[in-house]
Amino acid sequence: MKTMKSLPLVSLFLFFAEACLVPGAVTTNGTNTPSATPATLVTPMTLAPLRATNVPASLVATNAGATNTPTTNSPATSPSLIAHDLREIHGSISLPKEWTLLPGQLLEGDVLLATKEKISGENDPYTTGLSMTLDRNGAKDSNQKPTEYAMSLAREAHDKAGDEASPLRESQNGPFHEIRFDFPVAGDLPLQITEVLRANQKTGTLAVILWQSPKEKAVALQGLREAILASLTLDPEK
Repeated sequence: MKTMKSLPLVSLFLFFAEACLVPGAVTTNGTNTPSATPATLVTPMTLAPLRATNVPASLVATNAGATNTPTTNSPATSPSLIAHDLREIHGSISLPKEWTLLPGQLLEGDVLLATKEKISGENDPYTTGLSMTLDRNGAKDSNQKPTEYAMSLAREAHDKAGDEASPLRESQNGPFHEIRFDFPVAGDLPLQITEVLRANQKTGTLAVILWQSPKEKAVALQGLREAILASLTLDPEK
């Protein structure tokens, strides 16, 4: 797969909104990510978890090589999650057992996909799940601090999302500064999107995460969304 060229987050949003007009599904093709430069892997460091609000307690069962720590689960609020290593970036993510994970080659500009539906490639449609891409050079190339770069992209995308978009929300967890907001996308199958921009203030890397689900199920899936986002860890040294 070819490394993707640098594109502003507005292009990401416009692509995403257009794709969501396809009845019953949306496809992700990885074109929403600025150029990523391959890098030599380093020794895994201590991982910092993605900070999220209103995260329900969830049982995280570890598989071979998994790094997440099990916590108490309430079956009524969320299903058991299985931890998966993202070895290329020294990270991890926890998902329901039946979900599909396509990690891609994030350091080469690919897109990570985690979906409820069974898919075999980035062009397959899905309705519930998330995508993640890494922008490792955007802040440097724009001569901006990582948080400033992330905020400029977030504001631009937020403006394009329309009046129904939620306010931008910010949080800090170690070297990671997170900006997120929610917005609906109309179509034959209306979707609810949560966009998360997670900037590493130490390295300049920006993770762009898009969670989606059918709008009518957004409230019911909120607990699962927050549990998965909270489980997503990235290497603070990358």
